[in-house]
Amino acid sequence: MEFYSNIAEAYDELFPFNEKQLLFVEKALGGQLAQKSILDMGCGTGSLAIAMARRSAKVRAFDFDEKMIEKAEEKRPQALDLKFQQGDINLISDDYSAIQFDSILCLGNTLVHLDEQADVLKLFWNIKKQLNPGGKFIFQIVNYDRIVKDQIDHLPTIESGDYTFKRDYFHRRDGKIGFVTSLMYKGNVVSDNEVFLQPLLKEWLEQPLTELFSKVDFFGGFDRSEWKPDSFHLVVEATL
Repeated sequence: MEFYSNIAEAYDELFPFNEKQLLFVEKALGGQLAQKSILDMGCGTGSLAIAMARRSAKVRAFDFDEKMIEKAEEKRPQALDLKFQQGDINLISDDYSAIQFDSILCLGNTLVHLDEQADVLKLFWNIKKQLNPGGKFIFQIVNYDRIVKDQIDHLPTIESGDYTFKRDYFHRRDGKIGFVTSLMYKGNVVSDNEVFLQPLLKEWLEQPLTELFSKVDFFGGFDRSEWKPDSFHLVVEATL
């Protein structure tokens, strides 16, 4: 996806590793990751996947963007049970048909890049089939309840090192949200991008998830705080 290819070089500077993600997954899997099999969908440059593998998890990770995977491979330490590959979130049943996982992750607002709600429902079914009994599906998106209700027109600008990353929203009549970004390096524009997102609201997500999973918890962040309509994030832990 051109959107991510254009920010691959700056990605780790803009979005540094968040240890709270690691601790969230670790707690969800009983307090330790050793020998747990984990699939990280939309892994970006692989920081979380590497951190989990360093704790002796068996990690498979993919991203749609080839440049992101190239960056992940550059960072990957040797002698870890970790494999990166370029892949499509819609094809996990094909690419990983021979593997069952203790947890499947989809972090970083990845889900909303799917074109239609029907694609999200199909993905949920495929994830259920790929999980071991008692397995965990964990995903995180921006809290679109807040974005839609308050007609939010931007996310906070990120300034880190020599990079500035502006992120604006515009709300379309068809219900989708235009996401317009501008990446600058030392004040000069490196890339401008626009993609269309499928805003996923908590109420809509709740019905299929509770039908497919035995327990579903919604949080407002990786600190496991209570989800509220004005939370910045929506983090879901669904147990098979």
